Amino acid sequence: MSEPASGERISTRRKWAAVGVGTLLLTGSFWLVLYAFDMWLGDLTVAEIEAGAEVPMTRTVGFTLTGGYAVMGAAFVALALISRRPHPWRGAAVAWLAGGAMWILLPFVTHEPYTPMVAGFAAGGLAALRAELEHTVGRRVVGALVITVYVYLLLRIALLPGVIVAPLLPLPVLAWADALAERQALNRAAGGQAAKPARRPAR
Repeated sequence: MSEPASGERISTRRKWAAVGVGTLLLTGSFWLVLYAFDMWLGDLTVAEIEAGAEVPMTRTVGFTLTGGYAVMGAAFVALALISRRPHPWRGAAVAWLAGGAMWILLPFVTHEPYTPMVAGFAAGGLAALRAELEHTVGRRVVGALVITVYVYLLLRIALLPGVIVAPLLPLPVLAWADALAERQALNRAAGGQAAKPARRPAR
């Protein structure tokens, strides 16, 4: 995760601009990967896939999958740079590796490509997005887990709506988690000031 940033805080507008650009690029990555899977396995039935039918991966499919992974990396670079994360290139590299790990590992659990990509986007965003002093790893992790589980369930209830919204949710959820942390910090500060006794004027 992004370490707490020193110096002047970024504005809310800049943070949401970073989230918006990152989400746009992640959506492109998402649909590139789905296009690659459609070229690769589109002619197979569900029964054939579950039976373990093997289809050779063509060069075009490989290039498209690589392109989707590269666009994901570009999204994390944009997120880190626009949000002014300390050490943005290192943060983007960690985010890219974390996202790729989710892409590789989770399909063995979910048996579909959508949820692993959402988990990868959330994990990468957690590392690439700038964090202020009051932002916590735990709150962001909870946000990432909640949105991953939500998409997993939504896909099984309504596949098409789930696929459409899946890449649009991970980064905004992290920003909302940060906003809750900021509100909680403000409430604590306000409560501390209210509890502090007023100083008597000197006589």
